[in-house]
Amino acid sequence: MLVLDKKIIIFNIKEVYFSGKPFDIRGCDSVRFYYCKDEVNLKGFACQRKLTSIIDLTQNLEKIWLDIDGNSSRKRIKIAKEKGIEVKINEDYNQFHTILKSFMRQKRFGSFLLMGELDLLTMKKYGTCLTARYKDEVLGGQLYLEDEENILFRYGASKRLELDKKDINKSKLISDANRLLHWEAIQYAKNKGIKIYNWGGLWPKEDVEKDPQKMGVNLFKLSFGGEVVTRFEYHKIYSKIYNIVYRSFSLY
Repeated sequence: MLVLDKKIIIFNIKEVYFSGKPFDIRGCDSVRFYYCKDEVNLKGFACQRKLTSIIDLTQNLEKIWLDIDGNSSRKRIKIAKEKGIEVKINEDYNQFHTILKSFMRQKRFGSFLLMGELDLLTMKKYGTCLTARYKDEVLGGQLYLEDEENILFRYGASKRLELDKKDINKSKLISDANRLLHWEAIQYAKNKGIKIYNWGGLWPKEDVEKDPQKMGVNLFKLSFGGEVVTRFEYHKIYSKIYNIVYRSFSLY
């Protein structure tokens, strides 16, 4: 189990990963439990049912590879390697943190206000960082959280939002690099004896039907095979002031 500290303005937020069920944590303004297996009714905790895709890493690596869609992902992973994209593990925390902050502000500003950002020291202490380099430039990266049995894809960011719309070649390069990063993360986790690769959530059916981009995200994750499962997210707010701020931004 991992417990991470975050800061949103003046508020102290706790995030808990790889716990079967929620429990109270005192001394913070709010606590959130991600991807719990058990559905429980605990006083003060709001519960949300979430879908995610998981890959069983106890399988043979060749089977995991063959379960990946050949055209949409396996082929692109091979192209990324042929182009000379290099994947580095835990070498580019600073560069990735900079890219992530920029990406979140452009892509998920509302989410940033509600959930805050992970500071660099916490990222280095608890996160496993994979980055994609091309000709010494960091194109993007991914941050994973892990324990002895699970690895969770928590954050992903790239420079694609900074590109000129006409720069199609670099956009494809970043897309291929993204697929390669996931494949390298799967191999990294399997080599460590980790049993489950968690894709960090899928959009629900009602959202997918309304938004082609969200549909694309789901199709991308599902192209790597795996199994769709239900998990539970719990949230409790202890501070009355933070409760007002949180609900205000939620409405916004």
